This record gives sequence, C-alpha cells and structure tokens, in this order.
Amino acid sequence: MIHYDLIKEILRRRCMFVGRQRELGKLEQMYENTKFEMAVVYGRRRVGKSEMIKHFCRGKKTVFFTASENSAENNLLGFFREVSSIKTPTHMDFDNILETLVQIAKQEKIIIVIDEYPYLAKVVKHFSSLLQKFIDHNFQYLNCMIILCGSSMSFMERQVLGYKSPLYGRRTAQFRVEPFNYAETALFVPSYSDIDKAITYGVFGGTPYYLSRIDEKSSIGENIFNLFFQKEALLFEEPANLIKQELREPMTYNAVITAIANGATKLSEIADRIKKLPNLTETYLKNLISLGLCVREMPVGEVSSRKGIYALCDNMFIFWFRFVQRNLSLIHGGQNEKAHENSMLFINDYMGKIFEDICIQYMWRNFSRLPVQPQNIGRWWGNNPLEKCEQEIDILAPTPDGKQAIFGECKWREKVNVEVLESLKNKSQMFAEFGRKFFFIFSRGGFTDELKKAAAADSTVTLVDLESIYK
Repeated sequence: MIHYDLIKEILRRRCMFVGRQRELGKLEQMYENTKFEMAVVYGRRRVGKSEMIKHFCRGKKTVFFTASENSAENNLLGFFREVSSIKTPTHMDFDNILETLVQIAKQEKIIIVIDEYPYLAKVVKHFSSLLQKFIDHNFQYLNCMIILCGSSMSFMERQVLGYKSPLYGRRTAQFRVEPFNYAETALFVPSYSDIDKAITYGVFGGTPYYLSRIDEKSSIGENIFNLFFQKEALLFEEPANLIKQELREPMTYNAVITAIANGATKLSEIADRIKKLPNLTETYLKNLISLGLCVREMPVGEVSSRKGIYALCDNMFIFWFRFVQRNLSLIHGGQNEKAHENSMLFINDYMGKIFEDICIQYMWRNFSRLPVQPQNIGRWWGNNPLEKCEQEIDILAPTPDGKQAIFGECKWREKVNVEVLESLKNKSQMFAEFGRKFFFIFSRGGFTDELKKAAAADSTVTLVDLESIYK
C-alpha cells in the first residue's frame, strides 16, 4: 500500500527552505551588480550550504557542478556534462571547459557554482591556479558570478581564502554558514509547544539536515528515540561518521569530545583524561574549534587566558556523547527503549546549560530593547572576594564604557521565587565598577507572585518567561 500523504509530507519538508535571509540578501545584492563577483561559501557538513545556494540560483542561468570524492577523470566528466547543458565545450579538458564558460558569460549573465570544491582541487592539483588565470584574464571583466562552496573548513580557509592560495584576493565576499539559532530552529517545528521547541534545539542543535528529519506529528520524545536510539537511526552514528570524514585520529578526537561532554573543561583536565601531553591536546582542541564543534570560553571581562575553559558548542554532539554513547551497550543489546528511558530521565538537568545559551541568544536578538546596549553578553565565573568562594553568573553584559551592566539568571526547571533575584543582586555587589545595574530573570517554569510584585516595584528588574523568548 502506497502512503501518498506520507510521500507528500516528505516532499513538502524537503522543499521547505528556512532562514538564511541575511546571506541570501547579500548574494542577491552581488548578483544585481553588473561587475564580476566571486563568493566563497563554507561551513560544516549538513548545515545547509548547498540548499542555500540552490535556493538563491532558482530562476537564474546557472551551471551547478558538484565535485565528488572521486578521480580527476570522473570530476572532469561531471563538469563537462553540466556545462554542456548550456553549451558543449569543444574538448574535454578543464581549460576548455572554463573557456566555454567565458564564452557563455560574454553572451548572458551566468552563475558558476562549484560545490564541494575541495574534492576537485585535491585531485586536480592545478585547478585553483587555472581558475585564477581565467579570473584574472577573463571573468573579472565580465558580468558573471562564481560561487565556490566547501565543507572542509580547514581547506576552504587555507587553500581558498588563505594568502598562499592562488585564489587569494579574488573573492568579493565570503560566507561561513553557521547552524541555526534557537529561534530559527523553532521554524522547523511550529506546532510544538515552547518547551518542546527548546528541547528540539537542545537535542538536535541548529543543523537544518537533522531538523528536517523530525516528524512533527510525533512527540519530541518519540523523535529522539527514532533518530538516536536505534542502530538503524539517522543520528545513531552521525558524530562518529562526521569525525572520521573531517579528522585524522578519530579515536583521539572521540576521547577529547567525551572528556568535555563529561565535565572536563580545562586543558589540563582534558589532557589527563585522554592521556596526552597538554600541548598536543591543545592542537586537537584547536582543530575541533575550527570545525565549530568546540569553543574556548572566557569569563566576560576577563583577559587572563588561565581562566579559559573548553566547551562543546554543537548540541547534537553534546547530547550524543552525553546520552547515546554511554548507552551503546543497551542499544546493541536490543534494549533501545531502556536506553532512551535512561536518557530522558535527565533531560531537564541537561537542558539547564542549553537554556542559558538560549537566553543569551534572546538578548542578542532583542539587543535594541535592552535597558543598555552591552559590548558583550556571556557567562562569568570566578572568585567572589566578598563571600570568599567560587561563584558563577549565568549572564553578564557590561557596556563599552564599563559603567553599566546587565546581570542574568536562567532557571529551566522550577518556578522562580524572589530569593533568586536577591541572590543575583548579592552576586552583583562584587562588581563595584558598575554604577548602574540591571537584572534579568529567565524562567521556563514561571515566577512566584512575590517575585512578580518585587519586579513590578523595581525598574531595574525584568522577568522573561519561555513564551516571551519564543515570541
């Protein structure tokens, strides 16, 4: 029996395009220019680079060639066929293909896209130099647009954008395509409650490919089970596969990510967990940072590098290494539901840190509506000399002149009472340099009447619930 409704839904979701308005606007601006333009688009796999470019190219004369991890001959044949859809080159070689594109560009506006450019450039060593020659002697004088796109972050940054590349200085714009933020992620699950939208972001992150596979007719819990906790599931081996594709020594990188996911945040702690020297461990961490999987955080306002810590910044990776990895034995043993149940018991604990990230993003999205315009918004941790103990502040946002600041507290689980506000104000006393202080309390569970009354009587206090975050 053919399920036509299911097929229609799958096709609808695959055709749906969400977000990227800023990037698309810039690409359109470049296209409207009558001069030569060259855009370099790069970002992690699955982040939606190709779909964005295809969306931009709709209705425009385009040669769209996707290079493959294959031989030079097969890539040559693929490029030849794409160009031949408009005009057939006289010979099957890269020089003649580019010459044919020049002839087309002399007649009409054209976009030339080479997707997965690193695959082509690696097997055809001279291609970047050849393309540079054609740009310098031909394309730059024509009304055309070249887009080079790649998923290998290091290759695109060094071999295309880097000053040693033959193509250095030719690009007129570059786009590092990042995962979606919490608000953009919610567009994929519009019928979900605000709580489930937040959990969706916390578990799947902002990667469009993963989000497009969510079945909105099923609960968030069912989706997590179907996409993570079965051996055949889409995301069951996704982190391991991505690491294998992008990095050498995948076992070591898995160990690094596992260490961070399980609480090791300092370089020395991570090095100790993976049994490597700190300087070598730092190299692994830098590579993970370049891939957008890890970040080195500093307390807001702190300049000493000694206080820096490492954190994972891809929610799907965090969730997988926190919950799926530790339940692999259960899953392989056929106890999928038990593995899922074990994980969902701790979902609210897991969402605490995610909620902090959502609140910080909320403040950036509502920047103009804040009581002051800060220079930075982030976390703070360190020694409280007044209390003589280590303390943390979920959000600290000082202004550029260093005279005003916003302090924030984020609570995912419980309804927030007035004691939380009093505690935040007490913590703020260690920052005597701020003459004016404002206080934001974020809560998924809402606020007690006593706190609402206190906030109404204090113009420096703002209460933000989950509904407001998702408005």
